[in-house]
Amino acid sequence: MNDRLFKTLGLLTLLWLTGCRVTFAPPSPTEAPTPLPSPTPTPVWFPPTAQPTSFPTPQLQPTTDMRPGIGDLLLEDDFSDAALWTTGGERDAVVIVSNNTVHLTLNLGRNYLFSTRAQPVLGNFYTEITAEPSLCRGGDEYGLLLRVQNGDHYRFALSCDGSAKVDRYLGGSLTRHAGWASNRIIPSLAPSSVRLGVWARGSQMHFFVNDMYFFSVSDTQLYQGTLGVFVHTSGEGDVSVSFSDLRVWALE
Repeated sequence: MNDRLFKTLGLLTLLWLTGCRVTFAPPSPTEAPTPLPSPTPTPVWFPPTAQPTSFPTPQLQPTTDMRPGIGDLLLEDDFSDAALWTTGGERDAVVIVSNNTVHLTLNLGRNYLFSTRAQPVLGNFYTEITAEPSLCRGGDEYGLLLRVQNGDHYRFALSCDGSAKVDRYLGGSLTRHAGWASNRIIPSLAPSSVRLGVWARGSQMHFFVNDMYFFSVSDTQLYQGTLGVFVHTSGEGDVSVSFSDLRVWALE
């Protein structure tokens, strides 16, 4: 034991005397590579405005004038003269002219009520009238009578559910000439207001609602007559409509 100790001390003394140093360095750990910094995106403060897709310019086609040749105003009725209209009053059917309107009220189920103007007799013309239903529902009707003579006439009717038609009453028979045609421009509730228009020349008639063309009728049976208005109950309910501001123009 002592011999081994003496040998070790002697070796260390010899190394110290010769100036040799032995350094025992710990193993260096493997360093992970430093990641490169990500490039910072440059903010876009004013992004480019998207350019609208270019579409071809529509070529507008000329529309046919459905009211050609309207000339001078022939008649403007403010409904101040009750003598010009057929009036009457019963328990279930009343026609009165008052407050610049002709007012029709009908309480009979599935029936008609008319009022016609005594003059003038018209052949070629354009006319407009305002209708204001105050009590009207479903298939009840109201509208304008044209070329009235001896009970015969054309009947431009609007229904209270938003449709329009044209009938001809001739010799006791009713014939459908146009409709029923539905459109949201026709009131489907009451009270409401709507403007009816009719252009008539010879056998041709064009029909308008609130200045919008609706349909045309060609017929050779009635060429002239007076004007009128009407209401119709389609069921057991009542109907009440006022008409005002009647105007008639000549056709050139």
